[in-house]
Amino acid sequence: MKLRYLPFFFCTFFSYYLFSQSNYPLVRETYLQYEKSLNYKQSNSHTAIKPFLQTDEMESIQDSVKKSYLKKSDSLFTTLSERKIKRKSKFSVTGIFDSYFGYEQASQSNTKLLLGGGIQLNGKIKNKLFLSTTFLSGNAAYPSYLDSAIKNSAVIPGFGSAYKSNLGYSNQYYAGYVSYSPNKIFNFQAGRDKQFWGDGYRSLFLSDASTAMPFFKISTTIWKLKYVSLFTSMKDITKSPHSKNDFLNKYGTFHYLSWNVSKRINLSLFESIIWQGTDTNRVRSFDVNYLNPVIFFRPVEYSLGSSDNAFVGGAFKIKVGARQRQQFYGQLILDEFLLKEVLAIFKKIANPLDPTIKYGWWANKQGVQLGFKSFDLFTAKNLTFQTEINAVRPYTYSHGSVQQNYAHYNQPLAHPLGANFAESVSFLNYKFKKWIFETQFLYAIYGKDEKGINYGQNIFLSYNTHPYDYGNKFFQGLKTNLFYTRFKIGYYLIPSADLLAEVGVAMRQEKNSLNANSSNFVFIGLRTAIFNKYNDF
Repeated sequence: MKLRYLPFFFCTFFSYYLFSQSNYPLVRETYLQYEKSLNYKQSNSHTAIKPFLQTDEMESIQDSVKKSYLKKSDSLFTTLSERKIKRKSKFSVTGIFDSYFGYEQASQSNTKLLLGGGIQLNGKIKNKLFLSTTFLSGNAAYPSYLDSAIKNSAVIPGFGSAYKSNLGYSNQYYAGYVSYSPNKIFNFQAGRDKQFWGDGYRSLFLSDASTAMPFFKISTTIWKLKYVSLFTSMKDITKSPHSKNDFLNKYGTFHYLSWNVSKRINLSLFESIIWQGTDTNRVRSFDVNYLNPVIFFRPVEYSLGSSDNAFVGGAFKIKVGARQRQQFYGQLILDEFLLKEVLAIFKKIANPLDPTIKYGWWANKQGVQLGFKSFDLFTAKNLTFQTEINAVRPYTYSHGSVQQNYAHYNQPLAHPLGANFAESVSFLNYKFKKWIFETQFLYAIYGKDEKGINYGQNIFLSYNTHPYDYGNKFFQGLKTNLFYTRFKIGYYLIPSADLLAEVGVAMRQEKNSLNANSSNFVFIGLRTAIFNKYNDF
């Protein structure tokens, strides 16, 4: 097994990123540094649309970020990189890692091990055409709560199908894209990758919590506006057994319009629609009615007499402070919205004894996010604080046809907790040269299904199975409390290759009236920072 990964070690230590990619890898620790610079610059950037696209401004920010922790010993690779960039066309090969050794207290098998490695190929032709391909394979034993989630879904969160192995589970992850920028206004991308839309740690619109998906994306930047049209192909794998022959096609189209109203204020609009590829009546492919990149879906959906799953939303970001070191942000997602039913609760409050007033309609499906970030907290350089609250009503993101729910490959497209929850999550992050220190605190409340009744948390159940039309509320069902705390220390062994060694501890406790489950996990790992992992659910 050790010999199997020797080529990846060789590639990592002798091959480096010799040029900037079209997309910067979706890594939260790195993006905090980018966003800090974008905040200070009062630039015309649109930070909610991720991954960030390579621009002259972003290249300048990336250079300044890396100079803050590159030592003289790294200057050789930096010089090589600068010299190679002058060439019109170039390609590189980089080894990537995803490995850890851990110990979980109170687990049947205390020792946990992940052995993962892969390769990334990048290419650039005349600063207009970019190509990137990533392949990662792993074999692992996971902490007990993750192991239970994998057994239930047959999927490793963020990766894809889980296959039984000698350690526990093996998996394969692959992503890649081709990007073309004919000018500074347009960018076209096609491939298979992750997306994230939002300024928060979570996104109620579109997150990178699920595995990569095939896509075609058009990005347009004019004046203070940025408009993105995203067309995707996804898989519904809820049919049992977990066989690829039983996987069903589903499709999605997403639009995001971002407007920098001023140097401090950003307002955004979001819309999406999900539809299944096959039902009992017909076989559908990508519906040409949803290819128009500038339409609103609801009018089209109604004109087609369609029952496809549509969403709309809005977002904001406000920079505050003399040096704009702080920002407030938020999102609002509407799955279903009927004003009369939303206002019914206020009628009930005003007339609590009136039995004719019904409230808590099951189809009031909405979610909200409110957050705050502070860069250089208390004027301490590179000390970042972030806190946010997310709340999503029962049955949001679900659909009458499970194949049309807001998910891909048995993983939610938005929040990992699904629906029927409220969550508070906070981070304190400090960066010093090549060192990263981070603490995370999370507290969530959600209502689990009980006695076979669908209370609205599991988005992989049809909302047609809701037990009652009115009286629905947050945390209905088996009210469960989740506490998650993590502290980790990381050190960039090779900054130019984003190779990070880290050690940490994660403590998780889930409690309700029926049982309590705890997991204390200590780990040491080596990974290449190429995408985010979400194990806090």
